[in-house]
Amino acid sequence: MASKKVGVMVMMMMIVVVMAILAERSVAIDICGMTQPELNECKPAVSKENPTNPSTPCCDALKHANYSCLCGYKNSPWLGSFGIDPALAAALPGKCDMPNAPTC
Repeated sequence: MASKKVGVMVMMMMIVVVMAILAERSVAIDICGMTQPELNECKPAVSKENPTNPSTPCCDALKHANYSCLCGYKNSPWLGSFGIDPALAAALPGKCDMPNAPTC
């Protein structure tokens, strides 16, 4: 049950990543304690096509993210429409060695 909650939290974070990618680059973005570059770092690790391992900056960003804020995105329908693989998103905390990540 806890891993499912972590997965939901990570999926919400990925929604935020996509929103940051689509936003104008001239506008500074800080969502849920993560900057636009930090959000962008996590996108390749949860992409449906050719996913990569999460980068160190991605994992570092997740460690200081505001999970209460990220949990606010858990019911958003946008995740799949932006090419985010929910299974990859759910696995992100484990790949970042975050076994006790806060859950929603």
